[in-house]
Amino acid sequence: MSIKRALTLAASAAAVAVLFAPVTGASAAESGSQGTKSAQLASADGYLHVYTQPYGGGRECKWQGNSNDWGSCRNLTSDIWNNGYAGGLDAVDLYTAPNAGGAHACISQGDRWWDTTTGNYRFTYGEGLEQFGKSVNNNISSHRWVDYCSQGG
Repeated sequence: MSIKRALTLAASAAAVAVLFAPVTGASAAESGSQGTKSAQLASADGYLHVYTQPYGGGRECKWQGNSNDWGSCRNLTSDIWNNGYAGGLDAVDLYTAPNAGGAHACISQGDRWWDTTTGNYRFTYGEGLEQFGKSVNNNISSHRWVDYCSQGG
């Protein structure tokens, strides 16, 4: 058998072994789960990330602290990812108006709303306030980091 053929067979055997190897606990954890938790593939970096198009497309804006005005991403976001650190102040209230005004939605630490154009994500806090019940898609102006998502405020 030639060396070239032996190397080809060895490489093929290695590829098959990897393909059929059992999934370990670490691999399962790294793969994340479907839905909003799938963003946990990456380690937390302390930022709220938003994109102007679904699935990380378009322009990105990101913040570590609160923002009274989203500037170039204001009312232009279709993908929202809370990649903040776990612990206090790890959820984010998303507001319809600048300076934390109007109704708000809340995204928990580690969650990602990949495609807000679906209309599945809405401003569910602040009944009676501007934009309550409306879609968050292209409708967020400011945010605040909070301890947890709740009906308050």
